[in-house]
Amino acid sequence: MEIKPLAGLTKMLRVLFVIVIVITVIAILAGFYQYHSYNSLPSDVDLDEVILPADGISAIVGLIQAGFGLFLVITFFVWIYRTNKNLGILSGEQMTFTPGWSVGWFFVPILCLYKPYQVMKEIWNVCHKNQSTNYSLIGWWWFLWITSVFLARFTFKLAIKSDFSMSYIDTIAMYIMSDGLDLILNIVELVLVTQIWIAYSKNIVEPTAAQNVRSDDISVLSVK
Repeated sequence: MEIKPLAGLTKMLRVLFVIVIVITVIAILAGFYQYHSYNSLPSDVDLDEVILPADGISAIVGLIQAGFGLFLVITFFVWIYRTNKNLGILSGEQMTFTPGWSVGWFFVPILCLYKPYQVMKEIWNVCHKNQSTNYSLIGWWWFLWITSVFLARFTFKLAIKSDFSMSYIDTIAMYIMSDGLDLILNIVELVLVTQIWIAYSKNIVEPTAAQNVRSDDISVLSVK
């Protein structure tokens, strides 16, 4: 069975985290600018007739943020899948979660509230050869992930119901808070991925390309 190296994917994921962190900082600054702009308007202003420069800036930054954010999440899921799969083959440990379910649990109602934490905890344990029992980083990651998801949904619902300038200002403030939480989450995720990669590269030996080819040949011969 061919093993896909984790180094390249991990490097790309870490670079994406840095890019998204920078974009999130810009989004927060744009949010403060938008907040200040609307806070300077009269309280009875009709928002349907108001278009401020801050709106255009926030919209452009928001689109960029959404695009890179989606790419980051997809890459993060691919990284979890490949890390789980490689560990299942190379570590000698019996993995509780399959590669598919290591990602699939993120999308199952109710169970998505705790199963992904268990998935990451298992990856952490196997990478560290069960020698590290400090799960505080994983705990903070999962707490921030759950909180970020709920805050994003709440902010979106608040934005839909915004009819007056003060309500809209509150919505902008919520977006700033949501971006601030995402900023912390992305930093923690970057540290988490880095720590797992350090342990993986230290304790897990990946076969070379030539060894992968020989393994595939042996499998073919055994089938014949």
